[in-house]
Amino acid sequence: MSATIILKNLRVPAKIGVYDHEKQAPQLLKLDLSLGLRHQSASLSDRLHETVDYDQIIEFIKQYALGAHHELLESLTYELAQRLLANFPLKNCEITAWKSIAAHAPTEIAVKVSMQAGERWSEDLHRHGLSDEDRCND
Repeated sequence: MSATIILKNLRVPAKIGVYDHEKQAPQLLKLDLSLGLRHQSASLSDRLHETVDYDQIIEFIKQYALGAHHELLESLTYELAQRLLANFPLKNCEITAWKSIAAHAPTEIAVKVSMQAGERWSEDLHRHGLSDEDRCND
Protein backbone atom coordinates (compact mmCIF):
# COMPACT_ATOMS: atom_id res chain seq x y z
CA MET A 1 0.00 0.00 0.00
CA SER A 2 1.16 3.53 -0.67
CA ALA A 3 -0.30 6.94 0.02
CA THR A 4 0.15 10.14 -1.96
CA ILE A 5 -0.92 13.70 -1.25
CA ILE A 6 -1.83 15.63 -4.41
CA LEU A 7 -1.95 19.42 -4.50
CA LYS A 8 -3.32 20.83 -7.74
CA ASN A 9 -3.32 24.41 -9.05
CA LEU A 10 -1.46 25.87 -6.08
CA ARG A 11 -0.76 29.47 -7.02
CA VAL A 12 2.26 31.12 -5.43
CA PRO A 13 4.14 34.34 -6.17
CA ALA A 14 7.80 33.68 -6.97
CA LYS A 15 10.93 35.68 -7.69
CA ILE A 16 11.78 34.21 -11.07
CA GLY A 17 12.98 35.34 -14.46
CA VAL A 18 15.96 36.12 -16.66
CA TYR A 19 14.85 39.40 -18.20
CA ASP A 20 14.72 42.77 -16.46
CA HIS A 21 10.96 43.07 -16.86
CA GLU A 22 10.56 39.67 -15.13
CA LYS A 23 12.68 40.81 -12.19
CA GLN A 24 10.51 43.86 -11.47
CA ALA A 25 8.00 42.00 -9.32
CA PRO A 26 7.18 38.43 -8.30
CA GLN A 27 5.41 36.33 -10.92
CA LEU A 28 2.53 34.00 -10.19
CA LEU A 29 3.36 30.32 -10.66
CA LYS A 30 0.88 27.46 -10.70
CA LEU A 31 2.14 24.25 -9.09
CA ASP A 32 0.84 20.70 -9.24
CA LEU A 33 2.45 18.40 -6.67
CA SER A 34 2.32 14.69 -6.01
CA LEU A 35 3.94 13.82 -2.68
CA GLY A 36 4.56 10.17 -1.86
CA LEU A 37 4.33 9.63 1.88
CA ARG A 38 7.06 7.70 3.63
CA HIS A 39 4.56 6.28 6.15
CA GLN A 40 0.94 5.33 5.53
CA SER A 41 -0.18 4.94 9.15
CA ALA A 42 -2.50 7.98 8.93
CA SER A 43 -4.59 6.05 6.42
CA LEU A 44 -5.60 3.74 9.27
CA SER A 45 -5.29 5.98 12.34
CA ASP A 46 -6.98 9.14 11.02
CA ARG A 47 -4.44 11.27 12.96
CA LEU A 48 -2.88 14.40 11.52
CA HIS A 49 0.43 13.93 13.35
CA GLU A 50 0.97 10.67 11.43
CA THR A 51 0.92 12.29 8.00
CA VAL A 52 2.29 15.35 6.23
CA ASP A 53 0.26 18.44 7.04
CA TYR A 54 -0.40 19.99 3.64
CA ASP A 55 -0.93 23.42 5.23
CA GLN A 56 2.71 23.24 6.35
CA ILE A 57 3.75 22.14 2.85
CA ILE A 58 1.91 25.09 1.28
CA GLU A 59 3.45 27.59 3.70
CA PHE A 60 6.91 26.11 3.09
CA ILE A 61 6.45 26.45 -0.70
CA LYS A 62 5.23 30.06 -0.41
CA GLN A 63 8.22 31.07 1.70
CA TYR A 64 10.65 29.27 -0.57
CA ALA A 65 9.24 30.78 -3.80
CA LEU A 66 9.63 34.33 -2.50
CA GLY A 67 12.82 33.70 -0.53
CA ALA A 68 15.36 33.57 -3.34
CA HIS A 69 15.51 34.63 -6.97
CA HIS A 70 15.81 31.95 -9.65
CA GLU A 71 16.31 32.77 -13.28
CA LEU A 72 15.01 29.44 -14.58
CA LEU A 73 11.83 27.58 -13.81
CA GLU A 74 13.88 24.37 -14.08
CA SER A 75 16.16 25.42 -11.23
CA LEU A 76 13.34 26.57 -8.97
CA THR A 77 11.36 23.37 -9.52
CA TYR A 78 14.32 21.05 -8.99
CA GLU A 79 15.50 22.79 -5.85
CA LEU A 80 11.97 22.97 -4.42
CA ALA A 81 11.56 19.21 -4.88
CA GLN A 82 14.88 18.62 -3.17
CA ARG A 83 13.96 20.86 -0.22
CA LEU A 84 10.54 19.26 0.23
CA LEU A 85 12.15 15.82 0.39
CA ALA A 86 14.72 17.07 2.89
CA ASN A 87 12.22 18.78 5.18
CA PHE A 88 9.20 16.46 5.18
CA PRO A 89 8.78 12.68 5.58
CA LEU A 90 8.31 12.00 1.86
CA LYS A 91 9.63 9.12 -0.19
CA ASN A 92 9.19 10.89 -3.52
CA CYS A 93 8.00 14.13 -4.99
CA GLU A 94 6.75 15.19 -8.40
CA ILE A 95 6.25 18.87 -9.18
CA THR A 96 4.93 20.51 -12.32
CA ALA A 97 5.50 24.27 -12.25
CA TRP A 98 3.55 26.43 -14.71
CA LYS A 99 4.51 29.97 -15.72
CA SER A 100 2.63 32.32 -18.05
CA ILE A 101 4.63 33.88 -20.85
CA ALA A 102 3.68 36.41 -23.48
CA ALA A 103 6.82 36.65 -25.61
CA HIS A 104 5.40 35.56 -28.98
CA ALA A 105 1.94 34.41 -28.01
CA PRO A 106 0.14 34.26 -24.67
CA THR A 107 0.70 30.77 -23.32
CA GLU A 108 1.87 28.82 -20.32
CA ILE A 109 5.01 26.74 -20.08
CA ALA A 110 5.76 24.08 -17.51
CA VAL A 111 8.67 22.20 -16.04
CA LYS A 112 8.08 18.81 -14.43
CA VAL A 113 10.53 17.31 -11.93
CA SER A 114 10.28 13.86 -10.36
CA MET A 115 12.65 13.04 -7.51
CA GLN A 116 13.14 10.24 -4.99
CA ALA A 117 14.23 10.87 -1.41
CA GLY A 118 18.02 10.95 -1.24
CA GLU A 119 18.68 12.47 -4.67
CA ARG A 120 21.02 15.45 -4.43
CA TRP A 121 22.39 18.27 -6.57
CA SER A 122 25.99 17.10 -6.28
CA GLU A 123 25.21 13.60 -7.57
CA ASP A 124 23.48 15.04 -10.61
CA LEU A 125 26.17 17.66 -11.18
CA HIS A 126 28.96 15.11 -11.12
CA ARG A 127 26.99 12.77 -13.39
CA HIS A 128 26.84 15.59 -15.96
CA GLY A 129 30.51 16.51 -15.56
CA LEU A 130 29.80 19.75 -13.69
CA SER A 131 31.34 21.07 -10.50
CA ASP A 132 29.66 22.91 -7.65
CA GLU A 133 30.94 26.17 -9.20
CA ASP A 134 28.88 25.43 -12.34
CA ARG A 135 25.62 25.65 -10.40
CA CYS A 136 23.49 28.70 -11.01
CA ASN A 137 20.80 30.34 -8.93
CA ASP A 138 21.29 28.76 -5.53
